[in-house]
Amino acid sequence: MHRPTGICCLTALLVLGAGACASTPNAAPDTNPAVLIDPSGGVLRTSEGAATASFAAPPDSTFRAVVAAYNALGIEPSTIDPAGRVVGRQHLVLRSRFAGKPLSSSFDCGATQTGPRADQGRITADITSRIIGTGSGSSVSTTIDASLVPNDGVSRDPIRCVSHGGIEENLRRQVSMQLGLSPSTR
Repeated sequence: MHRPTGICCLTALLVLGAGACASTPNAAPDTNPAVLIDPSGGVLRTSEGAATASFAAPPDSTFRAVVAAYNALGIEPSTIDPAGRVVGRQHLVLRSRFAGKPLSSSFDCGATQTGPRADQGRITADITSRIIGTGSGSSVSTTIDASLVPNDGVSRDPIRCVSHGGIEENLRRQVSMQLGLSPSTR
């Protein structure tokens, strides 16, 4: 059976990474995803974690602040579920820019010889935030699933993209401000 080169490289990197982690047992785990590109240009991640932020505010207040934060950032929520404490935007279509910046400043979809793929097509993103907690504290866990359809005129499957974390950080800052907390407070 022939294994694709990208899978072999990914396996080797994961094995090497596991060996490196074994030498530092007291180190905090790395929650930043590693982005790898396979030979066909597909984007692979070594972790799928959500961005989580904690707030010194009750969950219901934090839920209302998350809804306001989405709107303040120009992300109109398509899901607002107070009972489940879920806020989200599904099928957010982005072309060329988001929040006044090139899409490549928010997403990594790999690269071509002419530059970042994120700037060469249409990105569709699903953004979901879940608010958990009881009493006077809560946390918000945000995930972003995104894919790119290139503008190159060739019909193909969408290319998977990963967030650089800027949207999640802007949501965290905006939630803090909506709650009357310092944006640097976690």
